[in-house]
Amino acid sequence: MKRITLLTLGTLMLLSANAQLTIERCQELARENFPLIRQYGLIEQSSKYTIDNLKHSWLPQVSLSAQATYQSETPSFPDQMKAMLATSGLEMKGLAKDQYRVQLDVNQKIYDGGKASSERALTEAQDLEQKAQTDVDLYNLNKRVNDLFFGVLLMDDRIKQTDMTLEMLNGNLDKLQSHVRNGVATSADESMLRAEILTVEQSKTTMEWNRQAYKHMLEILIGKQIGDQQLVRPEAAEPISTTINRPELRLIDAKIGTINAHEKAINASVLPVISAFGQAFYGYPGYNTFENMLNNKWSLNAMVGVRATWSLSSLYDRKNNLSRLNTARQQAELQRDVFLLNTRLEASHENDEISRLRELIASDATIVNLRRDVRLAEESKLRNGVIDIHRLVERITDESTATQSQIIHNIELLKTIYDLKNTIDQ
Repeated sequence: MKRITLLTLGTLMLLSANAQLTIERCQELARENFPLIRQYGLIEQSSKYTIDNLKHSWLPQVSLSAQATYQSETPSFPDQMKAMLATSGLEMKGLAKDQYRVQLDVNQKIYDGGKASSERALTEAQDLEQKAQTDVDLYNLNKRVNDLFFGVLLMDDRIKQTDMTLEMLNGNLDKLQSHVRNGVATSADESMLRAEILTVEQSKTTMEWNRQAYKHMLEILIGKQIGDQQLVRPEAAEPISTTINRPELRLIDAKIGTINAHEKAINASVLPVISAFGQAFYGYPGYNTFENMLNNKWSLNAMVGVRATWSLSSLYDRKNNLSRLNTARQQAELQRDVFLLNTRLEASHENDEISRLRELIASDATIVNLRRDVRLAEESKLRNGVIDIHRLVERITDESTATQSQIIHNIELLKTIYDLKNTIDQ
């Protein structure tokens, strides 16, 4: 029996947790639902293809070609030498003007001066930069979620307070109707109170539509129907640390990393490339020119060797390219300083706003209690037959306004605290 009770309590607690929705969970859902989240996979795929291609650059490069040519002139022996060779029984035909070749070339890179490794490092740095930019874009969703989440909470509290105001007005209407029946009050007094009730009901209708609009936009943003789930009111706890940890700073670091990788690629581009090569072809003429002058036969020929190439033209712009990258690095550092300054200013303003709201909230309760005492005094007069509906409505409105102001200040405080958390990413 005890086990069944524990299981039942556990199930109820789980269902209760599932029926609640925190602001942190909304931020996670918005991030998962936003189409830009697929950008991470696309970046990784593109980077993988580029790195695979760089690996292929170390594989033997093989090419197959075929050609047929006809020349107006070909190398030949002088006539005197032909006559002398003819006396020895050798007929020197010379090279034919039509020539043919089917050739296979193989090139294997041995040393590339670090070009492939620097290109791979550059690709990885650009990958990190693109992901950091995506982080920044997705982080901006938090502010949109906060606005909608606290908009729903604000409307919920204001609707509850409006229901309490309507309850007070309707209760006073019942008392007033009794006085009208007894001739103590007039029908005009009753009409005035009914008009006030209708005005408050209209205000409630507007709040309900605003709440529905906030809720609907939040559902679209998180990609999930909220339904009857309750939005959990977060605690008004300010961030412990003031350290700024925004994704924009990581984006600037990634940009500097890309600049550093570009520098290494430029330095690698001025180094020589050493490779081994092999060439084999079947055709006419071959490497043995003397033999090909005796007979016009196709032959199989081959050659292997080592080749070193050094593109000196890359030296022309090296200094300017490095200076340009150094300027870009300085610009990135400047962006960091500007961002930190603006963020500190924004955080300072939000801290001041939190202090202001806490001071207002401290006096809100006193104002509401005083307004309530005045309203209760007017209601006491109504019960005792002293009819001044205009004054009573004013006192109810004053209390309602004070309570609504208290509600707004409380929600503004929560929202400002979460704006501060979003500003410094805590």
